[in-house]
Amino acid sequence: TMTISKTTKHFLYGLLLRLILLIALPALMDDGLLLPGVRYTDIDYDVFTDAAAHVAEGRSPYRRHTYRYTPFLAALLSLPMGGGGRQIERVSLIWSVVLSTKYFGKILFCMADAICGYIILILRARSRKQRNNNNDIQDDQPKQHNSIIEKYISQHINLSSEFIDALWWLYNPLPINICTRGSAEALVVLLPVLLTVALTVNDNGMKQLFTSLQTKTKRSMSIPLRACLAGILHGIGIHCKLYPVIYTVSFMANFSRQEQQQQRRCQSVSSNDNHTNSSNDASSSSSTQQQLDQGWTHTLSEQMTYFQNCMCCTPQSGDGFPWKHPIKILMLALLWIQRLFLTPSSILFLLSSIVTMASTTYAAIHYYGHEALAEGLLYHFGRIDHRHNYSMYWYWIYLLRGRVASAEVVAPSTWVGNVPLIPQILILGFSSLGIAPYDLTFALFCQTFCFVAFNKVMTAQYFTWYLCLLPLCSDRIQWSSRRMLLSLSLLLVSILTWLGSAFTLEMLGWRSHRQVWMASVLFFVANVNLLVAILNGYRVDKTWRSLSDTPGEGWSQKVKAS
Repeated sequence: TMTISKTTKHFLYGLLLRLILLIALPALMDDGLLLPGVRYTDIDYDVFTDAAAHVAEGRSPYRRHTYRYTPFLAALLSLPMGGGGRQIERVSLIWSVVLSTKYFGKILFCMADAICGYIILILRARSRKQRNNNNDIQDDQPKQHNSIIEKYISQHINLSSEFIDALWWLYNPLPINICTRGSAEALVVLLPVLLTVALTVNDNGMKQLFTSLQTKTKRSMSIPLRACLAGILHGIGIHCKLYPVIYTVSFMANFSRQEQQQQRRCQSVSSNDNHTNSSNDASSSSSTQQQLDQGWTHTLSEQMTYFQNCMCCTPQSGDGFPWKHPIKILMLALLWIQRLFLTPSSILFLLSSIVTMASTTYAAIHYYGHEALAEGLLYHFGRIDHRHNYSMYWYWIYLLRGRVASAEVVAPSTWVGNVPLIPQILILGFSSLGIAPYDLTFALFCQTFCFVAFNKVMTAQYFTWYLCLLPLCSDRIQWSSRRMLLSLSLLLVSILTWLGSAFTLEMLGWRSHRQVWMASVLFFVANVNLLVAILNGYRVDKTWRSLSDTPGEGWSQKVKAS
């Protein structure tokens, strides 16, 4: 008999739930049976289907006004359509529903969203297995819950770890609502990002996604091969949605660290083979394992010693960092760049990303003209929106739009408009160089959270950009602290305040633009406060604890101490 794992069952249940809701909710709301005047299907889905109809008729998808996505999305959605916009012949009622313009795109989006949830389940299970197999923590059990919700459920409700993992995404109402309404986020960006993360952090996670391949071979993919495949997926994600470009440095730094660890492991093994004998095999192997378990702590201390020797500024000399010697600072920067990025795997990742992104963009321009570049890519560099959204900038754009005729004129071009870029650059640089080499998923989460919070346009779809990464690093966040509880409470209050204000503006027709803007400002403050709480409560892994006694202080304390 064929047995289905719990992970696969939750994947199938989550997919079935999405398929049922994508048919039931539009039937109740779009047709006015449940809430007259409230439409469930996202307006973007109408844009997708209209653009797909243009592609099916041999025209450019950008003939549909406000279509500003990759043309290949419209080409994919046009597959059920024949020439002249006719539907392909059906053989059954089920296929007539699946291949209909009304449901085909939503089904694809829901399947991609469920696959994202399945990847999250696999990566969380692998992370939990690694924690439970760690000999340094004796009291860990197979069920280790670090968030408040997980701890409450584990103590009061007898639920499996797989079900708790599924609550993060497969049974999460927000991603279910996003994909069933017809948003393409899961297909065009979340799936490539999660697949890239799965390839980068460890190839064992990818082998679990394809168990049939795992039964045929026990060989794991080499780091350069994984870097090439991850670069291809990363290039696809950048072509489709542009914002994953902020992850490039983090991926490169993480691959570089993996390659350096592998080289050190090979050197340690060869050294033990040459200088040990049968009498001290046990002691040497234990010392080798202890050296390897030091992880990035040993790497960082080795780098610091190497840099100090090159700079002729040891802690004993009291010279400190060579601030007054620009040449030495330049040499230090070059050494740091060399060790983080100039490795074969990181270079292969960068080249494969550039080639993939350039190839897909060139193909889009070749088949659909320069509009594919202008509307599908360049438009997102300076996108602004005068309609109310979660971003606190919308009201300023709304007021300025009333004074000028063109929306492009209102784009903040002065230095004031670029001030929000400063914290984004600082967070991006710190997380890419200081966190990503050792904890990739947490670094990507912080980068995305900051990018969304400071963005000039913020809709509900943007929340899924970092929510899909949160389950992969939730065990390193201290959820039960008083500071975190207050931050989450403030975030909840800000969301409810914004939704209530937006309801009075949209549904009741009140002139409450200023109230919605004030709610957006409160939401921004709550997000920044939550990010600070997450960084302060960041619980470092076992390899980080020797650097600092206080969780969350990380390598910055080591740098200060040196």
